[in-house]
Amino acid sequence: MLLETTTGRRRLFRPGDPCHPLRVAGKVSPRPDEIPPDHQHLIDWYSDEYVPAAADTTEDPILSLRGTGRALWQDEDADAYVHRLRSEWR
Repeated sequence: MLLETTTGRRRLFRPGDPCHPLRVAGKVSPRPDEIPPDHQHLIDWYSDEYVPAAADTTEDPILSLRGTGRALWQDEDADAYVHRLRSEWR
């Protein structure tokens, strides 16, 4: 199944992608016995590499940055920093 990310752009469906409520329990990839043996490696790739990549996104990458660089600002008060920057505007 493909998911349209923007108009004209599609990618393979991953568990957790938005879909119609009636399709939540629907089929997302063919069963191995439904495809020729020459293409079995594609099903293996999808289940072993592509889908787990989506499952690893349980933590928001932006929110995980919280606190990064805290040591850079520990010696300067936030209000003093803003005051110093604004004093250069004149």
